[in-house]
Amino acid sequence: MENLIIATDAYKFTHHLQYPKGLTKMYSYGEARTGGRFNVISWFGLQILVKQLAETKFTQEMVDEAAELSRSVFGSDAFFNRAAWEKVVKIGYLPIKIKSLPEGMNVPAGTPLFTIESTQSWFATALNSLETFLMHVWYPSTIATNSMNIKLDLIPLFEKTGDVNNIELAVNDFGLRGATSLESGKRGGAGHLLHFRGTDNLAADQLISDVYDFKGRGLSVWATEHSVATSYGYDHGEFDYVNAQLDRADDSAIVSIVIDSYDSINFILNVIGSLEIKQKIQNKKGRVVLRPDSGEPKKIDLEILELLEKIFGSTVNEKGYKLLNYNVGIIQGDGMKRETIVELYEHIIEAGWSADNLVVGSGGGLLQEDFTRDTERFAIKASYVEFDDGRKINLKKQPKQDLSKTSKSGRFKVIRNETGHIVTKQFSDEGEDLLRTLYEDGQFFPDTFENILTRRKY
Repeated sequence: MENLIIATDAYKFTHHLQYPKGLTKMYSYGEARTGGRFNVISWFGLQILVKQLAETKFTQEMVDEAAELSRSVFGSDAFFNRAAWEKVVKIGYLPIKIKSLPEGMNVPAGTPLFTIESTQSWFATALNSLETFLMHVWYPSTIATNSMNIKLDLIPLFEKTGDVNNIELAVNDFGLRGATSLESGKRGGAGHLLHFRGTDNLAADQLISDVYDFKGRGLSVWATEHSVATSYGYDHGEFDYVNAQLDRADDSAIVSIVIDSYDSINFILNVIGSLEIKQKIQNKKGRVVLRPDSGEPKKIDLEILELLEKIFGSTVNEKGYKLLNYNVGIIQGDGMKRETIVELYEHIIEAGWSADNLVVGSGGGLLQEDFTRDTERFAIKASYVEFDDGRKINLKKQPKQDLSKTSKSGRFKVIRNETGHIVTKQFSDEGEDLLRTLYEDGQFFPDTFENILTRRKY
């Protein structure tokens, strides 16, 4: 089991020696500060982290390991707060309270997403050592926010040219292999599954099951890769390759066939366009999608659509856009990220094709490329403390050189005002607090994925 005592920044071990004497309570909050990539956050993933906190049994061995590591890093035994962590071992839980906005909500940047406070005076100076661990919520929330915005951009394109119900499988997660770790692949993939259902990221689907007790969110299909395609060899082997997929897959199954092992254009013209395979595809109940993953996506995909139209024909749908006959389509799995996904859909639509002809898969562009904690400017800041002499102080950071980093002061509630907008208030103000207790003194209060799905807004 992960030793969460040392899942922190080393310098935080020294803070219990730095705070003013008599500190008995610490209260901090986490937010995505304004000025990030998007102004609205798709809030998701804190429950993943808090479940791990709740299930961790802190032991004397963990305390000793942390103390030894601290001695190694600092060259001193004085810096590690052994007394506080040994009390955690004795009582059997973290003496903290974590409140969170309901996951799945669309939250304006600059709104407290969660709060964390000490519930025992002796843990007040150790509270913010948990900041590093909890900060990792930036990642699933940032991926969820990115996928939400892909969906927001695609919805009008599907409404204009096709069936908006198809959007659930329009963007598929191919990103597990390109993630920095299995853990990050799980968490980011779960964030994507908040807004889409298409995925090959089994680990993310399992995470949703493990953390949110929800099975079957992710959906995938019978899909080949180049190891399958090339194992049949070139020339006549490409016919054997396609025949094998069409013969072995269930007749009603969606079948995805990679076509660029040698020459995508030749594959369409001479393999897919051959009488035998053409007839098999025409007679198949399930959909066949072809994957041309080499070449500039907009150019090659439009070219493939036009060639497939010559083979299978097309029908103009009720919205005035062409749809390939016999439920044939294409899937683009190379070079796809938020911007290029939307551009590709717009490109084929401009050429008269319905969005229903295309699905995409995204790997690094979905889970890895250009995402950091600063993408949405996630931060955790202390905002309130109490002392044993009765003092209660609201804390605030307000750097003159960068006022965008100004922190909030006091204890908070987040409410919907009379116009329905989400606003931040002091805890003493009127209004129903949207922040709900997720963890308190060893008790974990999980939310369900069904509830989370109902909170999404597009």
